[in-house]
Amino acid sequence: MKITLNELSQMTGGELHGDAAWIVTGAAGLLDASPQDVSFLGNPKYAPQLQKTKAGCVFLPHSAKGLPLAATVKNQVFVEDPQWAFAQILAVIEKDINKTPRKLPVAMPDPKSSVHAEARLSPGVTVGAFSAVGRLALIGEGTEIAEQCFIGPQVKVGKDCKIYPQVVIRERCEIGDRVIIHSGAVIGADGFGFSTDRKTGDHRKIPQIGNVVVENDVEIGANVTIDRATIGTTRIGAGTKIDNLVQIAHNVQIGKNCIIVSQVGVSGSTKIGNQVTLAGQAGIIGHLTIGDGAIITAQSGVINDVEPKAVLFGSPARPHREGLKIQALLGKLPEIYETLKALKASLETNNPRSKNHV
Repeated sequence: MKITLNELSQMTGGELHGDAAWIVTGAAGLLDASPQDVSFLGNPKYAPQLQKTKAGCVFLPHSAKGLPLAATVKNQVFVEDPQWAFAQILAVIEKDINKTPRKLPVAMPDPKSSVHAEARLSPGVTVGAFSAVGRLALIGEGTEIAEQCFIGPQVKVGKDCKIYPQVVIRERCEIGDRVIIHSGAVIGADGFGFSTDRKTGDHRKIPQIGNVVVENDVEIGANVTIDRATIGTTRIGAGTKIDNLVQIAHNVQIGKNCIIVSQVGVSGSTKIGNQVTLAGQAGIIGHLTIGDGAIITAQSGVINDVEPKAVLFGSPARPHREGLKIQALLGKLPEIYETLKALKASLETNNPRSKNHV
């Protein structure tokens, strides 16, 4: 990549303060950047790093204009969202790295792959070595299937998807356009459904005959598991982003543009609205409804329905402020106990007859 700061500011819609002809060729964090790199300040806690950075240019928020720390940087581009401006530059670098065109005139399965004669690969599809594409599978234009993937029978995958090595997409599941699925993800494993025999205690398997539908522009992290529905569909709404090591159970319905962070677990048949955030290690029991815009903070355990835009904390999850107060009080329990113990002793000393009443 070679780009002038004038081009960079126009591309990101920013306001340039500095040398418009300065050329940057890369991108890096504030402390790692060289004079040929662009960097950004996304979190105010890292503002002191501006004094140490050698970056040729830094994206800064408009609120930083005129601040002494901002003036220490040779070239500044002020934007509404520095992280997103930086991401746009990363996209330019990514295209430069991957110069091989994604769309080829014909489908290109590797000779060591296995593509069923009744599968249909659209123009520009690539299939890596040792990957298998099952009977009646449909793969959309420009989709890349890397090495050692399994695409099951009757699976539908949309256009311009990126499926990394060792992904499994089981039979009859559907993937939308521009979906990214990282290594180790399993889409469409059987839901955890059993009927326990009351007489013998045996756990008898309930057939899981539904599927999973992943809508457009979803990203699914490494080692995520999304179970197929018992009947019907487990659904991931358009634009939702799922971090690594997340478990989504059968018949769960997740809305659009949700953020689901690492190690979250969502139990069966729960309905999650649009733009919901589930922070790291949050746990949601089954058959709940989580309203639009709700935020479930890290390690919270949700056991009841959640109102739209609610912010919950703790286990069991409570309104955020209430949960924080309880957590603070838990830290004071030893002190409270010692105070109560001393008070009891004092009462017993002053009034022996109170011993049996305290």
